[in-house]
Amino acid sequence: MKKSVCFAACLCVFGLQASLLWVPKPQRAVVVVDKTRLTSVHVKKIMKPKTVAQLQQIVRDAQEPISIIGAGYAQGGQIAYPGGLAIDMTLLNAITKLDIPNKRITVQAGATWRTVQQYIDPHNLSVRVMQSYNDFTVGGALSVNVHARDLAYGPIINTVESIELLLADGSIVHADRQQNADLFRAAIGGYGLVGIIVQVTLELTENNALEYHAHYMAMDDFDQQFQEIYADDRTVFNNTEVYPSAFTNGAMITWRKTKKALTNPQRFQTSVTKYLGPRTLELLVRHLPSLHHTRPWIHQMKGVAPQVVRRNYEMSYTIGQLAMHTQFPTTMTLQEYFVPIDKIQQALVQFRILFAQYGVNVLNFSIRHVPQDTTSIMAYARQESFACVLYISILNTQHGREYACMWTQKLIDKILELGGSYYLPYLLCATREQFNAAYPDFKQLVAVKQNHDPTSKFRNMLWQQYA
Repeated sequence: MKKSVCFAACLCVFGLQASLLWVPKPQRAVVVVDKTRLTSVHVKKIMKPKTVAQLQQIVRDAQEPISIIGAGYAQGGQIAYPGGLAIDMTLLNAITKLDIPNKRITVQAGATWRTVQQYIDPHNLSVRVMQSYNDFTVGGALSVNVHARDLAYGPIINTVESIELLLADGSIVHADRQQNADLFRAAIGGYGLVGIIVQVTLELTENNALEYHAHYMAMDDFDQQFQEIYADDRTVFNNTEVYPSAFTNGAMITWRKTKKALTNPQRFQTSVTKYLGPRTLELLVRHLPSLHHTRPWIHQMKGVAPQVVRRNYEMSYTIGQLAMHTQFPTTMTLQEYFVPIDKIQQALVQFRILFAQYGVNVLNFSIRHVPQDTTSIMAYARQESFACVLYISILNTQHGREYACMWTQKLIDKILELGGSYYLPYLLCATREQFNAAYPDFKQLVAVKQNHDPTSKFRNMLWQQYA
């Protein structure tokens, strides 16, 4: 009996001690991380609506700041806000209308370009402006106002007929160049700060046959060579790859309309395409600085046999084709600078000096033409420009990111001195002064936001850093 009482007493004491020591498990943190894992933001929750009505209700009920996620490739927290509600748009991906005679498509913002391409290709239609890779969402592309290699159209806003925009009160408004024009100009290129783009009507073009041409040159001759290509009305796509590590030579890559027979009948690139032939060698050479000197040979090998493909085929690259992509201890990131066309040679000098001085590991450096954007409030090309696109490898640690931002700020200063600007979807390295110099009309976006979102319900890290 005594033993039983003693045993029970011990259990009681042990249970009391255990209850005093027990601590409830903390709730698992909800983190929004971009695909390169450069930026992570702790949010309260992520919601993924399946219908527009659900999306409206989420916005009406939200007590936290709201950010918007598309494919998740923005690298500086543009898709999240600390402690906020992140809305994943990828289930709102329906194609609601295709107007074949007028070459128009109406699509929900969560659809990827791949989805759009597969839908319109049987009708021999093609997207006018999109990123180089088709993994991105349409809404995300509009939010950053992407541009492309096509010389005819410029930023994507030039190909948008209208948008349907969800405002902070949960209502949806139609916006185009006449109706709600302030919202149209603010939302496209506005990084989700004035509302959520729910649906868009885009202008399309024909899925023409294109022929590949490559011209190898000293970069001192770039201006003259580009003007000759630009004057040729057969030219559709154009970009110039500047070869590391001296960046004094390059290849001007052009795709021209042709009536020649296709050399490749495939409609789209496949998972096999990305790993065969010269493409594999090109990727290997990009990632190994000791092989950078072979880049001209790789391009020449690609151009030995004639290449005639459909437009949609050339526009169907995927992120998976950026092979050997790592996230730690190094990761790949993009930067983009817009330089007035008459200042490109001065800019190239500054790039060469800075790359050498700070040991920047440039995997790829390309130049594209961007016409002046007179529509978007947050225009990055406020005059006719060349976009200098850098694909670089950086150390993905706190020190590595800080070092990258240090030399990035120096580079931004040089570009601003030339009257240029920089692109906002990447690491937010710029100071507030640099941001204001590159985007002097940001105050107009703030005014539109105050009118339609007076409590700043829509926020992200871009807003936090610069507003």
